[in-house]
Amino acid sequence: MSKLDPNDINKILKEGGYGTQDELNEMDVHLDELDKFGDKECLSEIYKDISKYNKMLQERITFCNEDLTEAIPFTRENLYLICAYSGSGKSTIAANVSYPLWKQGKKTLVIANEEPKQDILFRIGCLELGLNFNDYKKGRMPADQQIKVAKLFPEISKHVKILDVNYKDGLTTKVEGVKNALKAVQNADYSCAMIDYFQLIKFSVERPNAKSYDVLNDFRIWLGQYIKRSKVPIVLFAQLHSLGKRNNKDLDSRIKHCPDVYEPSTVVIEVVPNFDDRTSDFIIHKDRFGLAGTRITCGFENGRYIKLTEEFKQKITDKKLEKIANSTQYKDLGGDYESNKDTV
Repeated sequence: MSKLDPNDINKILKEGGYGTQDELNEMDVHLDELDKFGDKECLSEIYKDISKYNKMLQERITFCNEDLTEAIPFTRENLYLICAYSGSGKSTIAANVSYPLWKQGKKTLVIANEEPKQDILFRIGCLELGLNFNDYKKGRMPADQQIKVAKLFPEISKHVKILDVNYKDGLTTKVEGVKNALKAVQNADYSCAMIDYFQLIKFSVERPNAKSYDVLNDFRIWLGQYIKRSKVPIVLFAQLHSLGKRNNKDLDSRIKHCPDVYEPSTVVIEVVPNFDDRTSDFIIHKDRFGLAGTRITCGFENGRYIKLTEEFKQKITDKKLEKIANSTQYKDLGGDYESNKDTV
């Protein structure tokens, strides 16, 4: 009767979802390893890690705009989790992250499992030209403006690389595909990689019957390990439950499907748009750099998140007043634009 060799045993364990003997052996901890802590070689590695960290901070890159860059060090070895409700601008933020990096000649990888590549390029082109992307999506953008945007695609695509929802039969919705894409840029000359968005990584090729939570949980554990050995910061977008479904102000309880993604994230930001004031609040819920609890309000103009200046506030106020002044009801009441300026 033939015996199973170690390779056969490992294969059986792996197929059954268990750790292999080789993997278990890697978990051994020996006394001599503990005693080596603090020796010359160990301390040399620690000093190198400190030097590497300082260099990392010096290499911080632009994060959307001046205010956000100042508040949030955007550097390698970090995972930035950006959360918002459906329709609150996740893809718009992704374009705002890509745009300044493109202008600086820095490469970005966009892993998109909802938007097609043409929309992603179009968003960035609209930011450059000061056009409204929604005009294009709603069929209101004139042909000559669309042509101007499309002419920017060759330049944008030199630095913004996209794997979209249609790439290789939905690769960006499969956890193994997303992992492989991130591995490809791990040590490459990319400034960041973005995933838009977390909850649409629904499937596993290796485990076709795995539930959505299990797929996402596997990915968030893997991401926590990946960022420590990668040169590329990761920006991960996630969708929130509405407060009606999850009546809890704590952000981690409002993240759909796998709130545990909160744990490996270096920085966690909730984005809350105010459509009337044309502003968005970037609320920092978690920050290992020390700014948790901070709220940064940005103006929103032509698709861009900009510094909230007094000039911008006045412009929005004037537009509100103009809208009131032009309303039929206001005119019927004998309203006067100038005399009512201070009431809005």
